[in-house]
Amino acid sequence: MKIRQLEAFRALILRQTVTRAAQMLHVSQPAVTRLINDLESSVGFALFERANGRLHPTPEGLVLFEEVERSFAGMDRIAQTAEQIKSLQRGSLHIAGAPAIALEFLPQTLTGFMREHPGINSALVIHSSSIVMDLIVGRRCDVGFIAHPLTHPAVQIELVHSASMKCILPLGHRLAERSTITPEDLRGESFISFPKEFDVRVSVDRLCAERRIDRVMTSESQLSHAICVLVQHGAGIALIDPVTAHYAAGRVLVKPFAPAISSQFAVVLSNQHPPSQLAHAFVAYAKARMAEMFPADDGAAA
Repeated sequence: MKIRQLEAFRALILRQTVTRAAQMLHVSQPAVTRLINDLESSVGFALFERANGRLHPTPEGLVLFEEVERSFAGMDRIAQTAEQIKSLQRGSLHIAGAPAIALEFLPQTLTGFMREHPGINSALVIHSSSIVMDLIVGRRCDVGFIAHPLTHPAVQIELVHSASMKCILPLGHRLAERSTITPEDLRGESFISFPKEFDVRVSVDRLCAERRIDRVMTSESQLSHAICVLVQHGAGIALIDPVTAHYAAGRVLVKPFAPAISSQFAVVLSNQHPPSQLAHAFVAYAKARMAEMFPADDGAAA
């Protein structure tokens, strides 16, 4: 049996005449007749009774038609699924992100993306930038977002945001009226920092050392969100990325810091296994949201 024979058989039962079946299939009437004859030859029994110039399905033909309809319904579902995949209304998206971008920005962005693309399902995991890289290399996630400059031969990394870090202060702090915080303002202040292995920590420590500024190093954390909570409760002041600072505003005071120290975020995709169109669409959506919410500033250092 061939699919074209089954299409002719189905069309003839649905349309009841060879003429209308031919119109449905956009073929000639003799072509429909030939396809039906070939199908009957293949199955070994009559599918239609010919009476008074009309064709009527036999009982055996009706039983076969039930199965053909189920098959064609499955094909319709496959075609519908293919269309949904093409229009980004079907599929799965696994995202990994560093905490600074994944605790607030990515959930918010993913919600908006899913609202525009109903029918997809997603998973978001939060890990350090190095583990995010491993997840992409190991094909356990489709898209990764990292907060530290890393390299790996199996991935492509694209910078998606670069802006100056912000200084955050407890509400009511003595520096609250300052429009911009400088390194000199940090002298003698309780300071909450990232760990020493972080590039941002190295930059801040070097700047203070060059200006001979002593800070009171009270605490440190690898999570910018935790640093914000420490500042909120009066443990000290800190420098954090502008994305985290944006979501912490209101709980802490957020001030520009000069000279600028750059904070960067990058997207990671596999160059060994091409990401799906859905993954590419989410990256484009996230980049647009990032540019809209956090415009890059000219003062960001390289």
